[in-house]
Amino acid sequence: MYMDNIQIGEQIRYYRTKIGISQEALALMADINPAYIGQIERGIKSPTVNTIKKIANAMGINLHTLFTPVSEFTETESELRKREMEKIMLSLNRLNDHELLLLSQIITDIVNFRKLP
Repeated sequence: MYMDNIQIGEQIRYYRTKIGISQEALALMADINPAYIGQIERGIKSPTVNTIKKIANAMGINLHTLFTPVSEFTETESELRKREMEKIMLSLNRLNDHELLLLSQIITDIVNFRKLP
């Protein structure tokens, strides 16, 4: 499938905002100039495959996901839940093993706390 600069920029913006990071944070994580991220998102610049890989890796997504167009839709409650779960999964992919273990314990503690009378 062919995607032009504007479409790839829109995809990058969609996933960047979905995981809740700024252009500056993404640029830092991908080792790219922050202004360049903005230019890519607006379709002004045409990034290389290597740059797109760096951006995808920084966001914790694969290239296939980045090149699969996101359809616009009205969210139902289940769609909202799915979107939020995807956002959490993208964030989890950026954690190291130790951080993931700590987060798992925190989640277990929260679930157990909710069970208390």
